[in-house]
Amino acid sequence: MKYKTIFITFLFIISSLLSFAQNNSINQVDDKGYKQGLWQKYYQNGKIQYEGHFKNNKPVGELKRYSNDGVLKVILNYKENSDKINAKFYHPGKIIQAEGIYIGQSKDSIWNYYTAEGFLINKVPYVNDIKSGVEEKFYQNGNLYEKTVWEEGIKDGLVLKYYDSGKVMMRILYSYGRFDGEYNVYGPDEKILIQGQYKNNKREGAWKYYKDNGHIENEINYINGVAENQEELEKLENEYIEMLENNKGKFKEPTEEDIFK
Repeated sequence: MKYKTIFITFLFIISSLLSFAQNNSINQVDDKGYKQGLWQKYYQNGKIQYEGHFKNNKPVGELKRYSNDGVLKVILNYKENSDKINAKFYHPGKIIQAEGIYIGQSKDSIWNYYTAEGFLINKVPYVNDIKSGVEEKFYQNGNLYEKTVWEEGIKDGLVLKYYDSGKVMMRILYSYGRFDGEYNVYGPDEKILIQGQYKNNKREGAWKYYKDNGHIENEINYINGVAENQEELEKLENEYIEMLENNKGKFKEPTEEDIFK
């Protein structure tokens, strides 16, 4: 009986030492002060803040970050000897909120953004953290809502907006961030509703407003952005905007605050 007690005590000591050794292997630094191996950091409330592996003070593989209530917020996947980082941000419940690539700390290539229900609503092209290329926004049924061309963070080219049915709602031409060229609005049946032109960010010439049957209902002339009949213009545009809002369907545009708050 005495030897059995000694043996059990010995096993307990060995187990404690192994446990201590395992815990002691977390958050290690080498003689240069570089992080090595598994690292974990906690908030003051005891919830985990991040966990991941390091090699020579740099993350390698998956690094998981959590909110201060312990909910997974982002998984960053680091490649050894590379500045490229694959990132996935999450809604509560582990549903992807955004995914894309960082080069260093700058967004690069196409970033996808999703609703809390998992619907893709935005595809944004980045070069060095700046929008560059064709951005697409979507309705929750997957149909295209808007297509915009960006040049170094500035709208430059034709912007197209669509109804939920897939038919064109608006055609707007930009020249390096300014309205410059056609500005056309269409009804759900693709008949023209508003037809006008911009010149250097100001309305210019005849702007025509059409009835459902295709006949011109009103025409307002602009000179250097000033309408001949401003009161009539505001009344017309309020009517058309209300009509478009009722027909375009539900769409929530994602923002950086939504993604990274």
